[in-house]
Amino acid sequence: MSVRKIMLLSVPALLLLGAAYLGFKIWNTVQAKEKLKATTYYLPSVLLRKIDGSILRTDSFKNSKELLVLNYFNPECDHCQRMVQEMFRERALIKNVHWLMITSYTVEKTKHFADSMNLSQLPNVMVLNDTASLFTKTFGTVSVPSFYVYQKGKLLRKHSGECSIAYLLQQ
Repeated sequence: MSVRKIMLLSVPALLLLGAAYLGFKIWNTVQAKEKLKATTYYLPSVLLRKIDGSILRTDSFKNSKELLVLNYFNPECDHCQRMVQEMFRERALIKNVHWLMITSYTVEKTKHFADSMNLSQLPNVMVLNDTASLFTKTFGTVSVPSFYVYQKGKLLRKHSGECSIAYLLQQ
């Protein structure tokens, strides 16, 4: 068999193989996104650690009539810090909201953030650690800040990036 014949047979076969692989990767990505969407549509159970060391389960809020905001953040993120400043300005809007601020940073950095931002002055806001990355495994790759708003265990809104508190809480 000549080199030319081998090339004429190989190139289309390789192109077909490449197209099949690409199609599989696209299908696989769509399936993963659908699974993630199904997983987070109802409030999943994620174990998180409070600053005092006790454990909180996110699904303990699944029957709550009040809104629940899961706020994934990074203590060093400027957008996250501005969101906390807005929480203080919009204190009246969040007074009946359970607000869980979740980070994968160390307990020491998290505690420093909570203290420096005076988060103890917002009684309905809890700062939680996810050093085992259970939150990111459950909710997928999460950018900071990210927000998941639930009521009675059902997802109402999901948002990535800085936004207004009013937008997050609108129903």
